[in-house]
Amino acid sequence: MRIPNYLRLAPYGVWHFRQRLPSRQARETGKTELTKSLGTRDLLTAQKRALALVQGYAQSQQVDGEWLRLMTRPRHVNGHPQVRGLSVAKDGIPTVSEVAQGKTPERYKVIRHPDGTVEIEANGKADHSFAMDALERIGPLDQEPYYQELLRAAQAAESQRVLPTPDPASKIPVIAIGKAVTQWLAEIKSSTKTKTFKIKTTAVEGVAKHYGEKNSLKNAGRLDVGNWVMALRASKLETPTIVNKLSYLRGFFDWSKARGYYPTFSCDENPAAGQVVYGPREKRKRRALGFKPFTTEQIQALYDAKTMEQGLSESARWGAWIGLYTGARVAEVGQLTLADFVEVEGIPCVRICEESEGQSVKSDISIRTIPIHPKLIKLGLLKRVESLRKAGETRLFPSVKTDGVNGMGNWLSKAFSRHVLATVGKPEKGKFGFHSLRKSFIQGLQTLGVPSEIRAAYVGHELDDEHHSAYSRAPTMKELLDAVKKLDWGPV
Repeated sequence: MRIPNYLRLAPYGVWHFRQRLPSRQARETGKTELTKSLGTRDLLTAQKRALALVQGYAQSQQVDGEWLRLMTRPRHVNGHPQVRGLSVAKDGIPTVSEVAQGKTPERYKVIRHPDGTVEIEANGKADHSFAMDALERIGPLDQEPYYQELLRAAQAAESQRVLPTPDPASKIPVIAIGKAVTQWLAEIKSSTKTKTFKIKTTAVEGVAKHYGEKNSLKNAGRLDVGNWVMALRASKLETPTIVNKLSYLRGFFDWSKARGYYPTFSCDENPAAGQVVYGPREKRKRRALGFKPFTTEQIQALYDAKTMEQGLSESARWGAWIGLYTGARVAEVGQLTLADFVEVEGIPCVRICEESEGQSVKSDISIRTIPIHPKLIKLGLLKRVESLRKAGETRLFPSVKTDGVNGMGNWLSKAFSRHVLATVGKPEKGKFGFHSLRKSFIQGLQTLGVPSEIRAAYVGHELDDEHHSAYSRAPTMKELLDAVKKLDWGPV
């Protein structure tokens, strides 16, 4: 873009207005030009401020009793008028109109431009001096009708100009991913089980080291996470392990977004989301190698009174009975407190929650209150609860530590697995364990024709169909009790 001759850029980047003085004033003042800082580094702003100075200067000057006038039309740059050619009209100096009509000495060359501007090209030193005198005599523009129209058009264009929207990413602070990981781990440590915390630490620190601990967190994207996943696969990690690591990484990115360390994204656009999916073959393999339910004959063998007394401690026996008739997860059983045994609608119930020290649940849907199976009451579960209360205890299994590395159900899982191995052995495919009781319970209710909504509510599962949660009500304690009391494993 052409820079007008009345603008000059100082070495330090600020625009200045420059006005040459007429010869007479130059002789009187000893100066050939006036200069003034425009106080801006922006060219467009400088042009606007300079134009105001041009007008003010022109209004303050008279030559031979007449106001000087700037006759040439402004040039437009990016929709804004820019002063370009200059000419004046007295003292034998031709006007632009005269020049354009050819009424000038041959030493002048007139150049017309499509935008309406006119350039005057002079030849020779004397001719140059004559032209410069003409350029000195700058008159006001504000009286010219065409100039007023152009100025209004320029102002209208300026008011409608859409400024570029600031990039939200530019406001996100630059923080190294290693530093962010340290901060996240420090925040979740107090509310996370020791074993889970170690697993999360390994996963998130692993991706930070692979990406570069000093690299900016906000620049870490799906491609970087994908490269980390490829490295995990190359190290021969199984798909379930990688999926678990990605689940923790998703939590880290969610936290980073909430803290303003990472650009906003929707749930499905989390950089760690969708990186690994189970194919049909892997799904079949997981089903084949997962926990297997017990048959009725196997349950009767495992819960034979003599066999249980020989293979399990008293606490482990109670844990095994609760697992068989509630389908609860082993951690949910091991963390039960005496306060979790309540009465709802006149029915003895047990709560699965996370309100006491050391308690946790797999998900929000896992929090539930369920009626106690009549078989457990017959076995004396409520009497045991009352006896422990009188003894000043607060937990169903007082000897279990609340800060165990592997959670409060680890002891029960190990004890029951040893009992299973000694009693019924290993299945041909898959494996047996405490989780097998959960599968046996759910499939037992299914065999009895108990609706899926009742089964899901009792064991803390979420049905896949969103309409169930949106339109269905929660079952009453009586409905749950009527469903589960049908379950009978025979003489056990």
